[in-house]
Amino acid sequence: MSYHLRKGKKEDIEEIMKIVKKTVEIMKSENIDQWTDEYPLAGNFSKDAENDSLYVAVDEDNEVVGSITIDQNEPEEYSTSQWRKEGPAYLFHRLVVDPDVRGKGIASLLIKKTEEVAKDNKVDYIRTDTYSLNKKAQSLFKKNGFQQTGEIQFMGKDNPFYTFDKVIEG
Repeated sequence: MSYHLRKGKKEDIEEIMKIVKKTVEIMKSENIDQWTDEYPLAGNFSKDAENDSLYVAVDEDNEVVGSITIDQNEPEEYSTSQWRKEGPAYLFHRLVVDPDVRGKGIASLLIKKTEEVAKDNKVDYIRTDTYSLNKKAQSLFKKNGFQQTGEIQFMGKDNPFYTFDKVIEG
């Protein structure tokens, strides 16, 4: 099975939310409260689609199997992290892959899209974060060349979020 990326549309939100719901259930079973029934919501993804920052991974049947939001909207909490570089950066948020097809490189494909978008806009720097309890995301980011730069308190959680960045080569 091969996968490709395209811009996300409002029509994709229902499928994305099915994937989010499955992901939240897994997170709950692993005692990770990063995502809940209150976040992320369909409205978050709708806004991403309206802002032209939503991308989806689709399979050969054009079924949505994952999504990512790529933009330059930096949460104010990021100002307290120890970033390796100043200046413009692209960020990715709300990365999600259908648990039924995990392990096939879809998350890495979505992350690589962030690099493409940044390069296309003459930006060589990417920032992101993940919850300190989300070891799978931390491993994924490191596998894709990101370095942990610090930690922030975010979204009213008791545990910190770890910040990651990557300087894109040429």
